[in-house]
Amino acid sequence: MYSDASPLHAQRPTLPARLPMAAAALWFTAFLASALPWLNQLEPAALLSAFWTFNPDSYPSVLAHFSWAPRVSMAILVGAALGLAGAVTQQILGNPLASPTTLGVAAGSQFGVTVASLFFPGVLAFSPDLPAIAGGLLAIAMVIALTWRLGFSPVTVILAGLVITFFLGAMNMAFLLLKGEWLGNLFIWGAGSLMQNNWQPFINLWPRVLILASLMLLLMRPLQLLQLGETSANSLGARVSWVRASALFLVVMLSATVVSRVGVIAFVGLAAPVLARLLGARTLESRIGWSTMLGGGLLLLADTLAHLASSWGDGSLIPTGTTTALIGGPIILLALQGFRNAHHMPGQTSTPAGFLPRRRPAGIVCAIVAALLLLTVSISMGWSPGLDGWSWTQVSQWNDAWVWRGPRMLAAILAGVALGLAGTLIQRMTGNPMGSPEMLGISGGAALLMVVVVLSGLEAGRTVQLIAATGGAAGALGLLIILARRHRFAGNQLLLGGLALYVFMDAGLRLVMASGGTEASKLLSWMYGSTWLVSESEAIGLLVFVLAISAMLAAIVRPLTILPLGDISASSLGLSVGRARLLLLLLAAVMTAAATVVIGPLSFVGLIAPHLARVLGQQTVGRQLQTAALVGGLLLGVADYFSRIVVYPNQLPAGLLAALVGGLYFLWGLSRHGRA
Repeated sequence: MYSDASPLHAQRPTLPARLPMAAAALWFTAFLASALPWLNQLEPAALLSAFWTFNPDSYPSVLAHFSWAPRVSMAILVGAALGLAGAVTQQILGNPLASPTTLGVAAGSQFGVTVASLFFPGVLAFSPDLPAIAGGLLAIAMVIALTWRLGFSPVTVILAGLVITFFLGAMNMAFLLLKGEWLGNLFIWGAGSLMQNNWQPFINLWPRVLILASLMLLLMRPLQLLQLGETSANSLGARVSWVRASALFLVVMLSATVVSRVGVIAFVGLAAPVLARLLGARTLESRIGWSTMLGGGLLLLADTLAHLASSWGDGSLIPTGTTTALIGGPIILLALQGFRNAHHMPGQTSTPAGFLPRRRPAGIVCAIVAALLLLTVSISMGWSPGLDGWSWTQVSQWNDAWVWRGPRMLAAILAGVALGLAGTLIQRMTGNPMGSPEMLGISGGAALLMVVVVLSGLEAGRTVQLIAATGGAAGALGLLIILARRHRFAGNQLLLGGLALYVFMDAGLRLVMASGGTEASKLLSWMYGSTWLVSESEAIGLLVFVLAISAMLAAIVRPLTILPLGDISASSLGLSVGRARLLLLLLAAVMTAAATVVIGPLSFVGLIAPHLARVLGQQTVGRQLQTAALVGGLLLGVADYFSRIVVYPNQLPAGLLAALVGGLYFLWGLSRHGRA
């Protein structure tokens, strides 16, 4: 009877040799790169001794002890903590894309610290952990509430998490633009920096990390049972709901504690578990152990690269959070190869839609929306605050007022039209009502290259910036086509590829926020849709472009009508599905890029406009295109007007207001789909 024990024991997954070898190579490379600049000043033994002592007669020894050694120790500690948090999060949700960053915990923690800095400084002085933990819990609660009815579908969880991240980021940006003199340093910290000048931060952090990590390890056995399924786990005595809630609470506590000390260090919690899994870690114990170890090595390497980049440049700070975010896009794409999503994307249901609004005459609906648009134009041109309070500008004086109000208003309306048309194309092409042109990363590509040009120190005028943004949009489109080509430009792959591109944009945003300076401030305003930078020639150019594109839309009605029937049905009707999707993608990308290069990467207008067109009863392709174009123009026209008057005499970017409203709409759409 004992002879069977050996074969059973042999079935336990063995650890591939490549895993410890890769971990050792990572740690050796990271530590050597970090120590290399010091080896011409100190002997290796003296440098290693800097972790516990120093020579008071040697300045390099003092500097290494109080600067280099604490920074290396902090990088290893924070990376290990985030790697552990990411591995536990993925086990809880059964989702290889889950991490504190993709679930919005990091952004929520930063939001909590921002709100506390402005309104409750006493709480922040008492403990920076409390507002960070509260913000992280708020973010994770929103993700769970939005996605639990969908069975925590990997794609849906990531969509919800990233939209919550973007929404809370927009809130943070609104506070920064309004209270920049108070929050400037906070956002330098928020970009993620491990710079140290003593051991006190490390001494304060490591006991907290150790306690929380120990509590997580106590949940090891219940977490192992989760992979058997909820029913089996309950039958074995595990209280699944309690285990998930407790583990998620500990994840938020650990992540928020780290964020409150060093800022947002993005995607280490995603990268470390993914690498551990790809290198052969199969059991939960091995994934947690090796994720923790790989996380420490990854962050040490990323921090070393950030430090070297700052030294090689003009002295500007390159935050560690930026270098870690740059690896997030490839990690998302790499992780996507390791699972098959058995759940539908939001909006891709196999049953008839639960909400089908009554059809209404297109002429009447378009006339009403157009009348509202004309009313918006009239109010925007005529009714505004001034030095003497609110006053009405006579029509005879609109020619003078046009210089200040006209170009920005026209550009906002035309950008809304372009995004409304592009959003309709994307949603019809992918069959996914939760899709939008912003989610494809086209706007992110334009913004990212513009960041690079501005921060390179070149004398970049408005024309150069526009050319750079156009090139970035084209590059993002090309990369997206390459990523989605093998899947015949299917909706899931397009959206996930766009999310990967968004990650790179986020890295650029954090770099801009940390760099400071006048150019960075202007660029941040543009990136959130500041229409006050638009000139009359740019507005007129956008008008000509939108009119030209609108004349071409009649040729795409048939493909857009056939594609939602499915690939097989569309092919049987004589439509080349791959070619049709590529052409539609090109058209949508060009319209999105045109709006982006003029007034920045506006967010969610391309999502809201097609939905409102459906709500207004326009179901067919042609009618939805017309109505969505007018609705998009109306939305951004109103946003531009309110951006001028809400905080007068200051101004908010119109795109920021649209992002806040659009983010709420996106989250409401996810929750409504879950109830359906």
